[in-house]
Parts: sequence; C-alpha cells; structure tokens
Amino acid sequence: MKVPSTMATQHPDSANKRVLVAEEVDEAILSFRKSNDGLGCDEYLVDYLSKLTPYHQIGQIIRKISEETDLIPGKDVFLTPRLVSSFEEEPFRQLMTLTAIMEGFYHSMKIYGEQGVREIVHAMTSVEELRRCKERAENLLSVIGKELHMLKEGELQIIPLFEGLPELLSLREILPEFIKQVGGSRVFLGKSETALLYGHPASVLALKIALADCHEVEQKLGIELFPLFGGGSLPFRGHITLENSDNFLREYRGTKTYTIQSGMRYDHGAEKTKKLVEKIKAAVEQGGFQELREDERRKILETISIFAKNYLQELSEIVEVVGRVAELVPEQRERLLKSTDVRYYQNLRDIGSYLRLCPDQAVRREIQNIDSNKFVNLPRAITFTSATYTCGLPPEFIGTGNALREIKERMGSQWLERLLEDIFPSLESDLVFASKFLNLEENQNILLTKRIKENFDFLESMVEFEEPDNSYIILSRTANSYLKDLWEGRGTMPQRFALLLYSDYVTEYLNESVNENLAKLMLDMGKIRKSLG
Repeated sequence: MKVPSTMATQHPDSANKRVLVAEEVDEAILSFRKSNDGLGCDEYLVDYLSKLTPYHQIGQIIRKISEETDLIPGKDVFLTPRLVSSFEEEPFRQLMTLTAIMEGFYHSMKIYGEQGVREIVHAMTSVEELRRCKERAENLLSVIGKELHMLKEGELQIIPLFEGLPELLSLREILPEFIKQVGGSRVFLGKSETALLYGHPASVLALKIALADCHEVEQKLGIELFPLFGGGSLPFRGHITLENSDNFLREYRGTKTYTIQSGMRYDHGAEKTKKLVEKIKAAVEQGGFQELREDERRKILETISIFAKNYLQELSEIVEVVGRVAELVPEQRERLLKSTDVRYYQNLRDIGSYLRLCPDQAVRREIQNIDSNKFVNLPRAITFTSATYTCGLPPEFIGTGNALREIKERMGSQWLERLLEDIFPSLESDLVFASKFLNLEENQNILLTKRIKENFDFLESMVEFEEPDNSYIILSRTANSYLKDLWEGRGTMPQRFALLLYSDYVTEYLNESVNENLAKLMLDMGKIRKSLG
C-alpha cells in the first residue's frame, strides 16, 4: 500500500482564512489536486476530535473526488479520520464517527470498488482501548455491510497518536505491545501538545527519541514502521515551512509523513505549499532514520528534564494571564468542545505522569514543587501560541535560556556544544525567527517576569537576534495596552482607530468593540508571522 508523504489537516492555525465546515469538502479536493490549482497532498485528515465536523463529510468528499478528479480514494489519495479520544467519555460520538466511516466505505465501494478509508487516528490512551476500538469498527462494518450489501474488503487500521513527554518517551515499551494486539504500521507523533506542556526544546528532543525508538522497534520486530509527524508552521509547533524545510527534514529524519496544516496552506500560500509538498516527498523517498546510542539517549533524557523543568517554572508564573489572553483568540474553525471538556487533554496536562521518567532526582523534586493545578486549564496549543506571540513573548523562549545555562553548569560546556551543533542544530534558527516578534520592554509586555527576563541574558550571548519587525511591535504594544485597559476597567484606548504599519499600508479598527478589535489585532499579527498559532 502507498504511504502518504503529506497530510493536509483541519487545524485552526491560519490567520488569513476562517474555514467553515461547509467549505471543508472543497478544501479536501483542493489539497488532493495535482493540477495548477491544487496542492498535491496525498492525505486529508477529517477531524472529529472536539470539532464540529459533519458526520456526512467523509462520504461527501469521496463523492466529490469522483466528480472532480481522476483519483481513487484509498489508492491514490487517502482520507484519514481522527476519532474522539475516549469511548467511555463519548460513546455515541465515537459510534457515530465510525458510522460516518462506514458511509465512506459505502460510497467508495459503490463508485470505485475500493475501500476508501483504510486507517483512523486514535490517541494512545491504552493498548486495550485501541484494540477495542478496532474491534468495534469491524463489528459495525460487518453489520452495516450486511444491511447495505457491501463486500468487506481489507480492515481498518488504527494509527496511535503519541503526544506529551511520558507518551513519546515510553514508545519503545508500548509500541511492540500495540503492534502485537492491534496491528498497523503508522505511528502519529504530536509536537504541539508536547511543546505546550513541556516547552519547545524538550518536545523536539522527545520526538527525536521517539523516532529513534520507532527505528529500534522496526529492527527488533523485523517490520517496517511509518512515523507521521504532526506539526504547524511556527517553531513552537514544528516549523514546517518551505523556508525552514532543510532544518525540519534533518531534525525529524525518519518521518514518512508530515502534516501540512492550515497556517501553511493559507498564510504562506499555495505556491510555497506546493513546493514544500514536493520537497517533502523527495526527502521521504530518499529515506534515512534517527539512531541514538544508549548512553546518548540517557544524556538527552537528562537534558529534556532540565528544559521541561525550566519551562514549567516559568509557565507557572504566566499561565493565568496567558489563559485570559487565549480566550480572546478568534476561532478559525468551528469547534464543538473546549480542551477542558475533553478528558484526554486533561490527562495530558497531568505533569505528574512525567515524574517517573525524570532521570534526575534533584530535577524531579523541583518539578514536584511546581503547582501543577495551574496547568489544568491550559488553553489549546494553537490559542496558547497565538496568545504568547500577541503579547510579544514567543513561547519558544519560555524556559530556554535558563535551561541552557543550567545544562552548561550541570552537564558541561562540551555537552552543550554537542547539543546545539549536532543533536538540535536548528534551535538557533528557531530562536532567530521568533526574535522578530519579541518585545522585551517590560511596561509593554504583560508576560515578562523577572525569571523570564533572565532567559535573555544567556541567550543573547549565544544567539544573534534579528531586529524586531516594527509593524509587529506596534500591533503588539497596542494589544498589550488594550488588554490592560480591558482588565483594569479603564478606557484609555480609542474604540475606533487606524495604524500606519508600512509607508503604504494602514490597518483600521472600526468595530467600536474592544474584544473585536483585539481579535483583529491578533489576526493581523498572525498574518505578519504567517500563522495564527
């Protein structure tokens, strides 16, 4: 079976376009088309996890593929639904989603004589739950197939989604058991939630370990695995852009499929997206894998713990403010549930589950001393990223400078040099990119604390930051002033105003509503950095 190299997704991370569910069928066709007006992706994620995705969408996409292209779903291009995370939590929603997949089967068999949907994404909650999910899907297929006179062809494979440090770092123990009980050959590795909970550098290093572990499991079991990397356009969420392609293709070597999210497609544009899709395909065909010696793996685990601790310490100081800002970030897709309504996200936000994997006792004690209750109501990764960038503190910086200083002190300058030059060489370019949107003026950035400001004492001795984007800083200062006024009940900001951003470009805020003006400010800043979050 063909393995897709690029998966277009329904993530709400575009600043330029709000996509309604009614537009997603056309969006899928556009992502598949290989003509001048298409993007050439070979997979599309139909997302039922807390999104207001219609149950008929899979069938609609399959019918539209037959009407507008010569592609065959399940053979040339792939529709891959993502299920709700827990059957116990949402049994009827999962059953209805599985029924929607059966509708896709029906139309695909009727039109093509092919099974149109072959895989489904399910969060790695437990091997037993995923085994039961596969069994549930096959039982439904049997019943519906009999009623509709469909021939059952093939089976539905489960793609387990691993995100969070405990999940990614336990992959080599969990994956063999999953393969034994559930089967399948693709593994979804998530960047965004891991970065949200433990910081940018810790998430990158954990993904490298997970990719190396996939290769180790392949060798031990004598099978082939196809890791799928889930990431967005900004560095905190993966830095999957054309400009950064050499970096991320090197950093995540061994990945067989990369997500092409809305921020890339709508904010960077179709031409760059097509070039990126072609470059990813060529790199995947060339092959390669991550490999780590056991002693090197242990040192990276210790390094991850230092990055994670410093990030959590600094996040704990600003999490409440970030949450309030995140509530104002405009929604660019139609949502059904908040992250606080989904048990899976709540379980991920339990940092206590990482402690058993933390290799250093002193670091473990420091993490235990952090008030973990503050993280229960963390916003989603996209809105969190947008909120921090809006205030002028790109989240790539949170905890990073202080962690690098501690790594040098505890593990030595030789290891720090190896870390930055050989193991995580693109960290510097990630920080340089983010520095264009950094505002270190204390009275103009509501997220700067003493501890966070200390990050930059060390970072600026190592990394040559770019000059901040003037237009962006104007918008960020305005947003910070607006937020202060809003929370303090003052009205010093005008309700209707315009800003001259460039010599020939004026942006207007004429809604006479603080919330609407803030939402527009956030979108305008997202357009400058080319992703909402």
